[in-house]
This record gives sequence, structure tokens and C-alpha cells, in this order.
Amino acid sequence: MKDRENHVMRESVKIITSGTDPDRDAWLTNFYTENHMAYEAFPDMVASPEQLNFIVHMDGEQYYYPCSDELFTAIIEKRADTLLTPAFIRIWSRLEKLVREVIIDPYRRQYLLSLLTIKYQHDTSSMVLLPSRLEKRLLGIFTNISDISRPLAARRELENKRVARFLASRDFLDAFNGREGLRINEETTLDDIDLQVHLLRLQRLLLLSTVKEIWEEEQPPDMNELRRIMNTPIETEGWQWFCERLAQVLSGQHKPYLLWLGGRAGEIVFDLAIIRILMKLGIKVILAVKQAFYYEHISFADVLEDPVLEKAMSGAEVIGDSRISKKELLGKLDKDNRLLVISDGTGEQFNPLLTSVTFARAFKESDLVISRCPESRECINNHFQFTRDLVSILREDTGKLAIHLKPHHPAVIRFSEADLRAKAQHLIYMARKEKEKGKKIMFYSAIVGSIPGQLETAKKILNVFVEHLRSTLTDVVIINPGEHFEEGMDADDIMYMWEIFQRSGVIDIWRFQTYSDIEKAFELMGEKVPPEWTGKDATYSTGCTKEMQIALEMQQKYPEMQLIGPPWEKFKRRQEYGIGKLYDRVLTDTK
Repeated sequence: MKDRENHVMRESVKIITSGTDPDRDAWLTNFYTENHMAYEAFPDMVASPEQLNFIVHMDGEQYYYPCSDELFTAIIEKRADTLLTPAFIRIWSRLEKLVREVIIDPYRRQYLLSLLTIKYQHDTSSMVLLPSRLEKRLLGIFTNISDISRPLAARRELENKRVARFLASRDFLDAFNGREGLRINEETTLDDIDLQVHLLRLQRLLLLSTVKEIWEEEQPPDMNELRRIMNTPIETEGWQWFCERLAQVLSGQHKPYLLWLGGRAGEIVFDLAIIRILMKLGIKVILAVKQAFYYEHISFADVLEDPVLEKAMSGAEVIGDSRISKKELLGKLDKDNRLLVISDGTGEQFNPLLTSVTFARAFKESDLVISRCPESRECINNHFQFTRDLVSILREDTGKLAIHLKPHHPAVIRFSEADLRAKAQHLIYMARKEKEKGKKIMFYSAIVGSIPGQLETAKKILNVFVEHLRSTLTDVVIINPGEHFEEGMDADDIMYMWEIFQRSGVIDIWRFQTYSDIEKAFELMGEKVPPEWTGKDATYSTGCTKEMQIALEMQQKYPEMQLIGPPWEKFKRRQEYGIGKLYDRVLTDTK
């Protein structure tokens, strides 16, 4: 049903492509540059296409936008006034209220309001700026000039404190542990009861997290009313789907990774109570919060400084690195069942174009994503589909709980950690079998995608030269990484899989591509070396640089392993491969 709905939604949207209307293409470029969402213009701020693909399955589309289909179409067709104007007014009202509440000094308050008014009028005049980007821009000015490290922190801390006090109260604990709602008969098994207990507790916490009075008022509402609320059955398709997934976890079929997009103050304490239950079931959880101030939403600074959150997250590992590698992230997830806390890299609603590398990798490695951010609803509910199932758990304006499922795109190919390890272990097994026959194992590291636009040529060069080596060497098994690539793999997957193989100790000869190798390959193809390949070798590849580092470490462990190729000193200009890329991101100064 959901897949059909998403297909119908996509079919009803006018997919924008470039190259047919120059005037519209110019306006489209202006839309992305004005909103600071163009990777080509802001490569250090905006996610690369490869990083975006970790979160959104583009299905052949050229352009992603973090807003509703209706709003994007209206902006591109230059008729967005009726949609943008009221949204802009709501943003200004919220911002003006913030300034008047937080800034005490009359002069500074008026100065800031005047400056923000100038920027507001300027940025809204073209009717091309997304409301979320306008808000982020104005909030950035506010936080920089006000010089307040954590605006509204006292309020958020108080609200968190009230919820923590409520959850520790005897009245709540009695109601929370009550048997009301359990369905037990002669055929009910202990496993059935176990599942019911966990689901009932999760249901009660989720329902109570919609009662804002618990954290907005000094005293919580009447307990009898709260009992009624917390024992109301949840009857939504999203909840039923989630219950089925949880039943699979309890049956031992799979212990998933869960990415939880944390919400607002007060609500976050309920989130953490829910997360603790999920973790007891063996689910490993990554909690993502905002990097910067975003009104009542919990930020990274709150995690570090709010005493209630510090206690609720006791034992959690807070990851401050915004560019954590796949290997490091999986290592932390595998190490134990501690809660991992990261920032999404933003100070606005959910925007895959501006999230951090760490967040993108967490999204990609998760089995399920849960969003507690109501402001992100229009971004989540457009026609784009994600690479992972996403469940939005929100409080409606009516006070009721809304749970919506957005299934991942059916064409998404996922290589889990177990899949990649299995592939590496199979290669290790095969290599050991060949070594038992007296053969030597050579691993050949070469440029694959380090030259943009030359991926197919790089593969051809690699394959031609490896076949040449095989025809000239006796009793040597040459491992050509290009022969083990599978559709759907990105650089993160490839590097992770090969590192397992490379550290296994089965390699006797590790050869790195030289320029003479490339010259020989073109000679064998009957072609001259083109300019883009002149002077290139393995040192031009960040992936090869990483592999040379591993090779040197392995040679320390296995001194008999032979290294062939350029010296290490020539590799040092390359620092890191871009997230999900098959070509490099950084070329540093070699001075």
C-alpha cells in the first residue's frame, strides 16, 4: 500500500531536469545557490551527491529539495508568494519573540531587531528562499551577535527536569507497571507476554510524550487522566508495522541498528526512556541531536551541559567528530551496547543536503530511522524516498499521537556489515587455499575513480594490466579489486571489505600501480596515454594512500611481505577519500 502511494506521489510530481529551458535552468541554479544548497558552489557545506545518496535514493533525478513538492514547484514556477509569505511571517514572529525574551539590554535588543529586519526584508524579497533556510540564516545572525552560548537553555533544562521528576514519581511508576492492557488467556505463551510487556511500556511512554503539560507546567496533570491517556490503544499502520519489527527482534531474527532523531526539550527525556527499553532488547541506538541552537530542540551543547541529560545518558558515548569513518562507526556499534550520541550537523529542520558526514554514515548503517521532529514533516512527506525505513512519531495539533511509516525505496541495495565481512572472509578462504597449493598472493592497488569522469577508463586500465601480469607471472594469484565490485557498493563499502582482507595476513606481494603500469596498459590497448592520465600513479588515489598505510602496518607484522610501487613519501599529499565516492576529495599541499 505504501509503495503504491509513494509511486503515485512521484508520478504526480513534475520531475525537473536541466538542458531544455535555459531561463528555467538559470532560475533553478539561483534557487540552489541562494539557499546555499549547491554542492558545486559550497562543497565544504553541502553534501556531495554520493553523501546525499546515503540518505535519499534519487532514482535517477538530478535535484533534491528539503521541502514539499508543492512549495518547490511553486518557487521554480515563480508563483510561491501565497505559500512563502505566511511561512516567512511565522518565522519572523518566532524570531522577534526570541529576541525580546532573551536580550535584556534595550540598545542591543533594538540593534539586533533592526539588523534582523534588514536581512529579513532583503532575503525574502526574491521569493526564492526556503523558509527553513531563511530561519537558519536569521538564527545564525542572532546567535553570533547575541553572544549567548545556549539561548533558552534554562527553559529547556527546567522542562527536562520536570519530566525526569515525573518519570521518577511513585504515581507514574505504579501506573507504568500496571497490568492494564495485557491480554492473557490459556494459549498465551511467555514469549507473547514478554512482547506485550515491552510494547505496552513503549506505547505508554510514547502517548505520555504528547502531553506537553507534563513539562510546561510545574505540576503534571491529574494522574487519572494520564492513566487514561497512556492506556489508550495506538491504532495506526505505522505502529502496527513497528510492533511487527520489534517482534522479529525479540524472536532473535535480527538485532538492528536504530537512528533516533531526537526532538524537543521535555520530550527528549521520554525519548531516552524509550531508547533504554529498546537497548535492553539488544537494539543498538544512535541518537542524533541538533548541532546548533534551534529553539526548543535539543542541541549538542545541551547534551554536554544539561545535568538531567547527562544523567539520563550516563554511559553513552558522545561523538564530536563530524566526519567519522565507516570503520570507526561500526567499531563503536560492535564494541558494546552503549548509546551513541551524534549531532546531525545542522541548526534547522531535517535537511539531508546539509547534514554532517557522521550523520550520513549513521543513516546509511541504520536499519531503521525514527524522527521526532515535527518541523521536518514536509521534508519527509515529499515524493523522495529514503534509503532506510523512516517512522515519524509526532504530536498532532489535536494532542494525539501520529505515527507514520515511510518505507525505503524498493530499489535500494544494502550491503550490511555482515555481508561485507562474509565477502571478505570468502576471499580470505580462497586465498589461503591457493597458498596451500604453493602459490603466492598478490594484491594490486590501483586508481579506480580518482580522476573524475574516468571511472570506466580506470577499470579498463586495471583489468588490462592485471591480465598482462597474470600472463607473465608463474604461480602468483593476483587479486584485482575491480573484479569483485558489485552493483550498489560505494567507496565506504569497498574500503571496509578490502581492509578486512588486507589485514588478514594472506598477502605475499602488495603491488601499487605505477605510471609505467599505466603506460603499459595503454600500449597493450594500442592507444596513446591521454593528458588526464599522464604522470598518474597510485599516489594520486586517496584509496591507495589508505591502503599504503595499511600495507606498511602489515609489513611491520609480516616482514616477508613484499611491497612494490611508489615510495610512501609520495603518497602523503592525499588525506581522505570523500564519503561514498569513487574519486578523491582532498589534495593537500605537499610542502
